[in-house]
Amino acid sequence: MNDVDPGRIVVDGVDLIFTPPRREPVEALRNLDLEVEPGEFVCVVGASGSGKSTLLRLLDGLLKPTAGTITSGGRLVTGPSSDRAMVFQSDNLLPWSTVLDNVAYGLVLSGQRRAHAREVAMKGLEAVGLADAANLYPRQLSGGMRQRVNIARALAVDPQVLLLDEPFAALDAQTREIMSAELLRIWSADRKTVVFITHQIDEAVYLADRVVVLSARPGTVREIVPVPFDRPRELPVKRTPQFGRIVDHIWSLIEDEVRGSLGLN
Repeated sequence: MNDVDPGRIVVDGVDLIFTPPRREPVEALRNLDLEVEPGEFVCVVGASGSGKSTLLRLLDGLLKPTAGTITSGGRLVTGPSSDRAMVFQSDNLLPWSTVLDNVAYGLVLSGQRRAHAREVAMKGLEAVGLADAANLYPRQLSGGMRQRVNIARALAVDPQVLLLDEPFAALDAQTREIMSAELLRIWSADRKTVVFITHQIDEAVYLADRVVVLSARPGTVREIVPVPFDRPRELPVKRTPQFGRIVDHIWSLIEDEVRGSLGLN
């Protein structure tokens, strides 16, 4: 693969040190290297405080590394850009706007005519199965539906890279399972590059081509675990012995990091 391929992410020797006023510096990430290929679905897991969300904000350009570089499609990441879109844990929908206008919002901000933006937004809602909800307001939707709107809004700007920061964390277990399967269906349509942060190991193994396990703070790549299951994937794969072995292996890595950080090894 060439570094300039659209959707290719290269993280090279990234450090991040936070320096709060009148407090000791906090080393969040240290010498982190990672490559994500175009169209790949990568999940990032690790103990609390390992820098998962920090890494995602660096990839989006919301934070700048203290050292090292990040490129997306061969271009240095220096701030947010239209080639990347972020989906947060909270849906952040505008409560006074309809579902359709929420999805069109980013397009309008980028200078597109409202009529064209709404046309593109409707196609996005069709992709996530919410065309019938176009004229509803966020308060009229379930949590899972709001996150589908959030994903449609991110996809509407046609990014090369989709960054998702625990988007299903606030959902109940059953809805979360369904949303994971729905996300794979949406992703399979055009295979955007995806980096997905989660605390749920089984969710990571179900979704990902590779699972990146971060060490305890300062976060760096402890191990990258390939996921061998064919696509498309169905939820019953979670009940196979091989799936359980991969989950157990990743959990053992995280447990080892947590115990080490607590001085229990």
